[in-house]
Amino acid sequence: PCGVRAMWSKRPAQANSGSNGGGNAGAADEPFSSPNGAENPSSIIADKSDVKTLQQRADAAEAEAERLRADIARLQSLVNSKQSANVSICGYLSKYTGSRAGLLSQTWHSRFFTLNGTALQYYRSENDTGQHPRGHVELRGTIVEVEGVKKGRHHTFGVVTRSGESLIRVSTTQQGDQRRWVAAMQAAGCELRMLSPEARSRSPLRSADVRWERHASPAPPGSRRESPTVAAPILRSRWDSAISRQERVPVHTDSGTYSDAGSESAVSDAGALRVPLRHEARAARHQPMVASSPMHQSTRASLLSSERIATQQQSGLLMLGCVILVTTNSRLIIENLLKYGLLYNPVAFLKAAAPPISNLPLLCCWPGLLAAAGVALFIEQLGAFRVHLEKKAVTSRRNKDMSPAMAKRKRQTMARATESLLFLLNFANTSAALLVPCVIITKTAAEPLPAASLTFLTVILWMKLISYAHCNSDFRAARREGVARPGERGTPEAHMPGVPELMYPENLTAGNLTYFLLAPTLCYQMTYPRSSRFRLRWTLWNTFKLGGCLCLMLFLAEQYIEPTIRNSIKPMQELNWVILIERVLKLCIPTLYIWLAMFYTLFHVWLNILAELMRFGDREFYKDWWNAVTIGDYWRLWNMPVHKWMLRHVYYPSREVGIPKLLAGVLVFFVSAVFHELLVGLPLHMLKAWSFIGIMSQVPLMYVTEYIHKRLKNEYAGNLVFWLSFCVLGQPTALMLYWSEWAGINKPKGFP
Repeated sequence: PCGVRAMWSKRPAQANSGSNGGGNAGAADEPFSSPNGAENPSSIIADKSDVKTLQQRADAAEAEAERLRADIARLQSLVNSKQSANVSICGYLSKYTGSRAGLLSQTWHSRFFTLNGTALQYYRSENDTGQHPRGHVELRGTIVEVEGVKKGRHHTFGVVTRSGESLIRVSTTQQGDQRRWVAAMQAAGCELRMLSPEARSRSPLRSADVRWERHASPAPPGSRRESPTVAAPILRSRWDSAISRQERVPVHTDSGTYSDAGSESAVSDAGALRVPLRHEARAARHQPMVASSPMHQSTRASLLSSERIATQQQSGLLMLGCVILVTTNSRLIIENLLKYGLLYNPVAFLKAAAPPISNLPLLCCWPGLLAAAGVALFIEQLGAFRVHLEKKAVTSRRNKDMSPAMAKRKRQTMARATESLLFLLNFANTSAALLVPCVIITKTAAEPLPAASLTFLTVILWMKLISYAHCNSDFRAARREGVARPGERGTPEAHMPGVPELMYPENLTAGNLTYFLLAPTLCYQMTYPRSSRFRLRWTLWNTFKLGGCLCLMLFLAEQYIEPTIRNSIKPMQELNWVILIERVLKLCIPTLYIWLAMFYTLFHVWLNILAELMRFGDREFYKDWWNAVTIGDYWRLWNMPVHKWMLRHVYYPSREVGIPKLLAGVLVFFVSAVFHELLVGLPLHMLKAWSFIGIMSQVPLMYVTEYIHKRLKNEYAGNLVFWLSFCVLGQPTALMLYWSEWAGINKPKGFP
C-alpha cells in the first residue's frame, strides 16, 4: 500500500513531464497516464482493485503474524518459568514403556520432560508441570546411551546405570533436539556412550541377566589423539564369562578411537555399551565353573523391591494376569451356559429395538426434531436481520442530526428488544424439542428401547440447539461492539488448514448447521479442524468393531446380568442382606465389563467413525479417566463433549452473573443429574429419582476423595476409592434397583 500511494503521488508530475518534455514517449512510460497525458479510467479502476487485494493480503498476513507472536509469547513464558525453576532444558519426548498393556496399545508415548539440575522428570503434558511428576530419574553417576536413528526418523537415546539397568529410554524426531538433550544430560553428570550400528539394530538387554563392568584400556602408541583411559565395557554373565578371558587386542581406527578386535564386539568407537551376540551369551552359560568361582560380586536389590521394580519390565506378570483373567472368565462362561443355557437372542433384541408402526406419534417425533433444527436456523437469521436493522436505523437517525449519545441509547434499546425476542423464540423452540418427545413417550407408553433411542437423540439435539443459540448471541454482541470473536475471520483461532474462514452472519446457513448437528461435538463454532482425508478401510474396520462390541454388550446383558437380577428379586423383597451383598458382588464383574464395552463402543469406536465420516479433526472425546485419583478427576476426563458443553454454557455463564464457584459446580451436577434421570427413568416409565440422587451424591463424594488424596498423598488410594465406589458398588446397586422396580411394574416372563 505504501508503494501504491507513492506511485499515485508521483503521477501528476510524471504525466506533465511526459507531455511537455518528452511528448508521447514520456506518456508511454507512465502506467497511470493515457497517451495524451490524461488519466485512464479503466487503469484507475484496476489499480483500486489491486490496492484492495493487497490490503486484504496485508490484513491476513498481519493476523498470521499476530497468531505467531502469541505463540512465541506463550512458549517464551513457559521457557522463562522453567528457567526460573532451575530447569536447564524442557520439551516433549517420546518415552518407551517397555511393554504393552493391550494388543493394540503403543509402546511409545509423548511426555513432557524437564531436566532440573540432575533430576530428569516427565509429565503427561506441559500443563501438568505444577503437579507431581509421573516419573523421576536421578542422572548423577549414570550413562546416557545414544542408540542412533530407529526406523529412519526416530533419534533414540536412554539412561542406564553402570551395572546395565535401563532407567529410561526416549526418542525424538529431530536430531538437533537429541543433541541438546544429550549435552544437557552430560552437563548433569551423565557419561556419554554411543552404540555401534550392530547394537542399534537389537533391543536393549534385560538387566536381570547381565551387568556391565568398565575396564581401562591404554591408548596404543602413535595414536593421532592423546586421551585418558578409554572405557571398554566387558559383558559378565552370572557365571565367569568366557568373553572376558578372550585376548582383547586394541585396534586403531580412522577416527582416532579404539575398538575391540578380539571378539565380535558391538562396542562403538566412543566406548559404548556392548550388546552380546546370542552365541556369546550361550557360550558364557556353558562355561565350566570351578568350586571357588565367586557367585556374589556386587550389591544388588531384589527385583520386586522398591529400588528396582520401577525399572524392570513386568510383561511376564502382565501376561500371567491375562491368563488368570481368561481362565477365570472361561470357567464362568461354561458354568453359566450349563446352568441357564444359551439366552443370547439378537433377533429378538432387534425386533424390540425397532419403533412400532402402530405408535404413529412416536414416529412423528423424528421429523419433528429436524423441524426444530430448521426453526433454530430461522430464529438466528432473524437475529442477524435485526442487527442489520439496528445499524441502519442508527445511521439514518445520525443523518437527521441525532446526537451520538441518543443514537447509542436508541441502538441499545433496540438490541435489548432483539435479544429478548430471540430469547423467547429460542426458549420456546428448545423447550418444545425437549418436552414434546417426552410427553409422547409417556402418553403412548412406548417400549423401552425405541423410547431410549428417541430420548437420547432428543437430549443431544437440545444441547446442540442451546449451544447454537448461545454462541450466535455472543456473535451478535460482538458485531454491535465492532469486534471479532475468536474463531471469526481475521483472528488467529480461525486459521485452520483447508477450512474457509467465516464472519458472522456468514455462518447462518443450512449447510453450516447440518455439519454441526452431525459432528461429534456439542459445542457450536463457525468452523472446526478437519482431517486431511477420508480413510475408507479404517472406517470399514471400525464399523466391524462397532458391530462386535454391540453383540458383546447384548451377550453380557442377556446371558449374565438378566439371570442374576432375576435371582435377586426375591432376596430384595425379603431384605436378605447377605444374599443381596453376594448378588451385588456377582453383578459387579459383568456390569463392569458391559460398562467398559459401552465406553469403548460409544466414545472411541462410534464417535471416531462419525468424525471420520465428517472429517472432524479434534477427536479427543475422552481422556485417561481410568487414572482418576478423585471423583472430580473422573467427571472432568470421562466425557469430554459433555464436559466442554457444561463449562461453556453452564459453569462460566453462572460465574459471570455472580454465582460463587461452589454453587456453580453444584449447578453443573444438578443439570447433569436431571438429564441422567431423564435418560434412564423416562424410557422405563418410572421417574424414581435414583439416578438424580446418585449423580448429586457425587458432590460430597468428590470432596471426600479430594480429602483422601491430599491426606494420604497417594494417587493409588484415590484411584482405588473411585473404582470401588463407582464401578463395584454404585452401578450394580443402581441396576438392581431399576430392574427390580421395572419387573415389579411390567411383570415380564420369568420374573417372580
